[in-house]
Amino acid sequence: MDLEKENNINNHIDSDPTAFNDAVGGKNKEWKEILTRLSQKHIKHQIPQYWEDQVKQRYVTNYNNVGELNKPHIDDNKLLYPLHVDRSQYQTHEELYNAIVQWWTNIKGRESSTIKLRIRHARSMSNHSIYPVDWFKFEPEQIINQLIYRQTIEYNELQEKTGNPTYGLHQLRNLWKTVKTFSQSFGIDISHWGWEPPSPPDPQVKIVPRPITVNKLIHNWYSNDRYENALIRTLLTFGFHAGVRPEELIDIRLNDIKLDEGYIIITERKKHSRKRQIWLDDPVLYSKQQNSLKNYLDIWRPRTKPKTTNSFLFIQKNGEPFPSEDAFRMYLAPFVKPIWKDFKPKIMRDWSAIARLIRTKIETKKWDVWHVKNALGHTTVSTTENYIKYAEEYYRKDPFDWLRIVLKFHRNSKRMRRLMKEDYGSSQKPSGILSNAKNRPGLRFPTGEKLYGPTGLGTFQQEGSHSKFSVFIKV
Repeated sequence: MDLEKENNINNHIDSDPTAFNDAVGGKNKEWKEILTRLSQKHIKHQIPQYWEDQVKQRYVTNYNNVGELNKPHIDDNKLLYPLHVDRSQYQTHEELYNAIVQWWTNIKGRESSTIKLRIRHARSMSNHSIYPVDWFKFEPEQIINQLIYRQTIEYNELQEKTGNPTYGLHQLRNLWKTVKTFSQSFGIDISHWGWEPPSPPDPQVKIVPRPITVNKLIHNWYSNDRYENALIRTLLTFGFHAGVRPEELIDIRLNDIKLDEGYIIITERKKHSRKRQIWLDDPVLYSKQQNSLKNYLDIWRPRTKPKTTNSFLFIQKNGEPFPSEDAFRMYLAPFVKPIWKDFKPKIMRDWSAIARLIRTKIETKKWDVWHVKNALGHTTVSTTENYIKYAEEYYRKDPFDWLRIVLKFHRNSKRMRRLMKEDYGSSQKPSGILSNAKNRPGLRFPTGEKLYGPTGLGTFQQEGSHSKFSVFIKV
């Protein structure tokens, strides 16, 4: 009977190949035994042949499309927003640029500040005097010729003129980012073009102001307009301590301030408007003597008449918020640069990273990169670790808590002379002796060993009619 079944199965597979699928896929024990004996009788070649000709073909076609994936065509006209920009629908480059901005914000869901910068680079490439780029054609020869010309001729001449051998490397990378953004918006793959911008060398210089300079920036008198003076001081105090990006600083709203809880909510534009908390020392939040947020909110900001309903925290004296990072930088430059010529808003973030690393070194005897990473919102630990090589050298010069010291000093005051000799602890609570008011509390003398500044900061010396600091390192 078994032999008869085997012959019937063999004939059935040849006459009706679809029956094989049931045979090999079934769970019947008798089928498996019969197929095993068929294989032992050297007729197993029929099974692989059928698999190649019939089963695999049906599996590929009906299930996973293995081998050749059939990409379905999507009609952009039926979508709320098209997935790609159709260049044939526009007449001018400006119309095309506007379409790419809409694609960036609606489809990619990104902030408009980045695409505006890349549109500016696109205009520069389309107006090039030698190899202008026609973005409607998007020809690789046009684009690569311009980039190579800039790299080998234009930027080389400027490198010799400025004496900067790396001039133009960052510009090339920004131009290439613009090309990649346009290719994505058009749905064009440029990975096979075979050109990449040269990578600029890793920076080995990090110029940040020393604590005494930051103290001078925070307490300087900038304007006869008392509100403007308070605004600049508060911006600098908050910026150096919080270490937020400039665009995040000017984007803080009133409902982001959680003074009772002790933190501020920051919106990170470059990370799809992600929200995160930053925790600040008490003097920066509450102190009545410092340029604290509470002072700014209770005393100074109510004196302005905001012209917007978005309730931005920092308002200019004309009632307007800062419209952009560039406007913020240009506003601060004439006030702050005369005091420290290398100032840029981004430096406040770098300074905060180094200052926080130094604080962890003092408190834990090691560089706590995880704490600083979370405080500054870095995506990876490696970004924070890059600051350690700078923090080590700055720590040798000023081995004390930077964040606390910049609030303590008051230039040309007798109280500061005493504070310079005080052995500071790790407490960050606001102190009454920070005030310059007439009805201030009495001076508080340090207990225990008196050092020349916090762990040897410095002493106050008088030379003629000018005062100055001289730094001593405790050995």
